[in-house]
Amino acid sequence: MAIRNRRAFTLIELIVVLAVTGVLLGLSLNAVQSVRSAANKLACANNLKQLGLAAHGHEEVKGHLPRAYTEVRDTFSRNKNNPMKWTVGLLPYLGEDNIYREAYAAHRIAWSSSNPPHIHMTTVVKVFACPADPRLSRPITDDLGHTAAYASYCGVVGDKYVRKEPGSNRGPWVPQFLGVFSGEKVPFAAITDGTSSTILLAERVPEGRDFNGNWYAAVQEINRAGVNSHIMEHDLPARYYEGQRCRGPFRFGPVRLGNVCDTEHFGSLHPSGSNILFCDGGVRFLAYSAVAVMPALSSRAGGEVVEIP
Repeated sequence: MAIRNRRAFTLIELIVVLAVTGVLLGLSLNAVQSVRSAANKLACANNLKQLGLAAHGHEEVKGHLPRAYTEVRDTFSRNKNNPMKWTVGLLPYLGEDNIYREAYAAHRIAWSSSNPPHIHMTTVVKVFACPADPRLSRPITDDLGHTAAYASYCGVVGDKYVRKEPGSNRGPWVPQFLGVFSGEKVPFAAITDGTSSTILLAERVPEGRDFNGNWYAAVQEINRAGVNSHIMEHDLPARYYEGQRCRGPFRFGPVRLGNVCDTEHFGSLHPSGSNILFCDGGVRFLAYSAVAVMPALSSRAGGEVVEIP
């Protein structure tokens, strides 16, 4: 019987096959990541559209857009008010009436850092959390033992911080031109810059620690970020977090997850830019190259003429 010699693969051929397989796997992984990133960006934009519809419902019923926070009279103290965030006030217009009623009742008896009665401090409300941030699908318990659910979106207080007394190095920092979340009751008629060119909400990646960026409780945020409202940019020389010095200026730009300094400015975990909700209800994805026009888009009556890129 004749014996046939079988030709085996050479080492070079095996190396080529493995290299081609690795390239194909790399391309497949990149494609999957691109699809996932696009899906997250779209889902995040849809969240903002829902929030825009809810804000319009609030304006129609109340006669003004949501304020940064509303003072709720404490039933146990005649002289005490507990601040309730705009996110809580928007719940009835998002189909979350039960959470709103329980949250409002809790604000009537205690500051929002107390859980209980503020049991919804740890409730994840899906529409407040961008899926690009994997941390926000569940409550976060930090190293201080604080547990809270966090949000991806902030209302805009105004365009930038300036000294209250121009030319002085003393006195408080205040917004130069006011935004929709400046603390006042702002109807659509007060947005003289135009609702299609005035920002209502923008993405900001929360710190996820010490309640900074949580959707429910006005705890640290009352001093740190205006109860989930924020200035578009500021030139404060530095911020300090647990001894860490964050150098300004703080402007619309890329965010590094886990970098506490990046919680001081607007940005997202999407590649190259962020979703922005305008007062007319429209959502646009703006690249970080639009940083120069963001302050003008953040004021409601600054009189700026802005061409949105």
